[in-house]
Amino acid sequence: MKHNPVWTMDLSMLENDGRTLTLGSKLLVTDNLEGQPMRDDSLNDNAKRFPMKLSAACMVVVIKGSVRFSVNFREFVATENTCLITTEGTIVENVVYETDSRVIFISFSQSELSGPNNSTQHNVHRLYALQAVLVRLMPQHLDMMRTVYQLLRKILSDPAFAANREAIAFSCLALMANIILQTADDQPELAPKSSRRDEIVARFLQCVADNYRTHRELSFYASQLCLSLKYMSHIIYEQTGRHPSQWIKDYVILDAKTMLRSGRYTVQQVADELNFPNQSFFGKYFKEAVGVSPKKWK
Repeated sequence: MKHNPVWTMDLSMLENDGRTLTLGSKLLVTDNLEGQPMRDDSLNDNAKRFPMKLSAACMVVVIKGSVRFSVNFREFVATENTCLITTEGTIVENVVYETDSRVIFISFSQSELSGPNNSTQHNVHRLYALQAVLVRLMPQHLDMMRTVYQLLRKILSDPAFAANREAIAFSCLALMANIILQTADDQPELAPKSSRRDEIVARFLQCVADNYRTHRELSFYASQLCLSLKYMSHIIYEQTGRHPSQWIKDYVILDAKTMLRSGRYTVQQVADELNFPNQSFFGKYFKEAVGVSPKKWK
């Protein structure tokens, strides 16, 4: 399965003061814990104006202050001692930092925490299924997160870890994910589960993220999951409260909105990018979902 490199994201929305570390195309970490506080003018013009589709999963831990932003066109405010988890393909825009904010930012290839032998798989997928979720961290868990994060930075920068750097780094990331899930006791909707149905939901959402531009028919996804259409639809609706066709449509519409709002695509070009047979068909599809035509959305 092909994944876009982590650094294809417009990470210039965060100041690079030498705190950024990467692991090939699979992992990127940065923070402003030791530098100057975040400033609103550290965001470039593109980050202020345009939505950005994330090509990797992200973890944002707010240590101090607050960060306001929109994820999938829904407003979030991450305050002190909170963590935001987003999955690949989510849309982020309108990022505004409180003056004295201190933030840890981690971007990673989602597949690295989804291996068949990874015991973290089901728990992490529980977060992925929500696409974007804000988690309140208990003080002791925040301390643990900071400790593991510092260890992760050491692993990424110290030549002594070169031989096994990737495996150790992602073990740290898996540990951070599990620390976050430990805070789910008072957030029932985040409670980790390990079941066949959760796995189906996670596989379906990943399949949609990979194929929504070329496949909108439910039969394709049922075939990819080796399930009957009826059973797949039942499981997805029962577990998420939404029909699988709505998940597919949301991915398509989010992508369309992003391209239209950027001002860099005509309606015809968006229709072509999303593999609609013609502009008219795309216009009807978009208006049915959004309530206005693509031209009015622009």
